Amino acid sequence: MGSEKYLFEDYSSLSNFKFPQPYLDLVEKGLPDIDPWWWLSPHKNSAIYWADTLRKQFPSRMLVPFAKHGGSDDVVCFDGSDISGKPKVFYIHSFCPPGWEQRGEASSFAEWLEKTETEATKFKTEEGAQE
Repeated sequence: MGSEKYLFEDYSSLSNFKFPQPYLDLVEKGLPDIDPWWWLSPHKNSAIYWADTLRKQFPSRMLVPFAKHGGSDDVVCFDGSDISGKPKVFYIHSFCPPGWEQRGEASSFAEWLEKTETEATKFKTEEGAQE
């Protein structure tokens, strides 16, 4: 089985980027289920695909993708230009013209995770009600 901790170690343009510690802690202890989103770190090929795709589509931005929405082309990314270790999180809609891609942001990974876990709980409740 492949590594569940792909963190762009061999991705040269992200060599100075520092992941936020709460994200690294989650990757280490186990990523929670955030359906309809899914984590990219356990999927190296998908993580590289999205990093490459976003870099080609939005070359003026430094985006570090870490989760993908299962029902759309939305990807959540850290602000790769922030090397403080406390980057903002951007909701990016891929495959659209530059300037139209940002669909929102969170001030921190912790804020994003709290919102996403609430969304995931609601999603699972609604999905269960439809069965």
